Amino acid sequence: MNIEKELKNIEESIGSEELLDKVLSAYVEEMKKELYDVEQEYRESKQALDSVLDVEQREALEAMEKSFMDNMRYGLKFGFKRGIFAGFQQFFVSESPKDAFNKFAHDELLIMPNMGKYPEYHNRRTEINHLSNKVMEGLDEEQQEHATTIYCTYDEKGFGVLRHAFFFGYRFALSIIEEVELLGVSSIIDKILSTEHELGFTMTRMERERVRYKSLE
Repeated sequence: MNIEKELKNIEESIGSEELLDKVLSAYVEEMKKELYDVEQEYRESKQALDSVLDVEQREALEAMEKSFMDNMRYGLKFGFKRGIFAGFQQFFVSESPKDAFNKFAHDELLIMPNMGKYPEYHNRRTEINHLSNKVMEGLDEEQQEHATTIYCTYDEKGFGVLRHAFFFGYRFALSIIEEVELLGVSSIIDKILSTEHELGFTMTRMERERVRYKSLE
């Protein structure tokens, strides 16, 4: 058995279309609960631009969307692996960072100059911005707003994929810890709650009360 090849196959399965679709669906549903329908705004902007873009602009838009999707696949594997690392680090290292997602994923992949360490992702991001400028050429202000909406929709989805992928990897690490050492996870409950709060998957009691009171106004 070729171990390197099998490890590569496992890594590729993490970036599968099926998993990406599930992660994107989770993000879209999350946004709907926040009363923000990202898909509806995207569809409206695409329809508005459909009759005004020339052939070159259409090709640039298609290429931009494809590069965004390729970067999401990259972010899916990147976030998952970084989440695994963070979960194990929190268990084995007493002084582990409380902002694990920002430290290991967000600030690494999405923020310069760290993004430059990942040329495949960074080069596509540079090309995305170039293609976006080509789409914008000659459009009036309203049409440019629609083009910006499409760009921002993909940008926000990319962040959502990275965030959810990190949490999947993080939970995967915790599940292994729990299987090997039954009560092991209980020793880092404070770190788990802190990580879930950083990712926006849980709220403090004060935050829950504020949301509840706001809904009653």
